Amino acid sequence: MAPPAFATVTGVAVSRAGQVFVADFYNHRIQKFAADGDFLTAFGEKGNGDGEFEHPIAIAVADDGSVFAAGFGNDRVTRWRPRAP
Repeated sequence: MAPPAFATVTGVAVSRAGQVFVADFYNHRIQKFAADGDFLTAFGEKGNGDGEFEHPIAIAVADDGSVFAAGFGNDRVTRWRPRAP
């Protein structure tokens, strides 16, 4: 599957497993890629509810795989936890 088009990349983070997470500013989402560059998924959307933010400006991945994204438009940090296998 091809990744959705980016609309201004503002941050990139890499997990311990080598997965790459990209903050997609104007699309209000995070895109996730495998270590080999294959697109895996995209998550997040514009808003103020759970799993939502406005304009992710920075991103980080914790050792447990949690992804943190700071939203520029709503001045908060959103955390996504990985699903159990």
